[in-house]
Amino acid sequence: MSDNPHSEDAQRIAAVGSGDERALEEIYDRYAQRVFSLAVSILKDEALAEDAVQEVFTNVWLKAGSYRREMAAPSTWIMSVAHHKVVDMYRSRRRTTDHTVYPEMDALHRIPDAKMSVERQVERGFDARLVREALLTLPEEQSQPLYLSAWHGYSQSEISKMLGIPLGTVKTRMRLGMQKLKAALEAHVV
Repeated sequence: MSDNPHSEDAQRIAAVGSGDERALEEIYDRYAQRVFSLAVSILKDEALAEDAVQEVFTNVWLKAGSYRREMAAPSTWIMSVAHHKVVDMYRSRRRTTDHTVYPEMDALHRIPDAKMSVERQVERGFDARLVREALLTLPEEQSQPLYLSAWHGYSQSEISKMLGIPLGTVKTRMRLGMQKLKAALEAHVV
């Protein structure tokens, strides 16, 4: 393989598309932690995040033949597959848990942090939920860079490299996404 990790990963994905299980193991070893971090940050549940990782790499196995290196860097493609699967799981979970909330689980989430007032905790939790929900309404090209910046702390330059798109495109997408987020959240401001 070459000195370029992107080229190596592209070759691995092509091998996965041809049914090479060893190549899938190598891709898993390189990306499983990133996928898990993404899943935990969205799903807020480590057990569900572990399930998500398995489902993401099952999707990678099934969809590797459709990967086109000229369309996206390998890491971008894998994280896009992950993002779609995790958001699907989040939406599915939200639909089912909205109707089956267990009172004792709800009580656990309301236990106050000694360092923060109950009012502030409620406000912070409400704000975070609103932002996450508003973020899910954006087109993926705008939500992905905002998510990577806000939840993972990546700089615009790092996001540009991760997604394999020009820095100016990242800035434009983030600006448009922020405008849409602002509009979506203004309805909740008193």
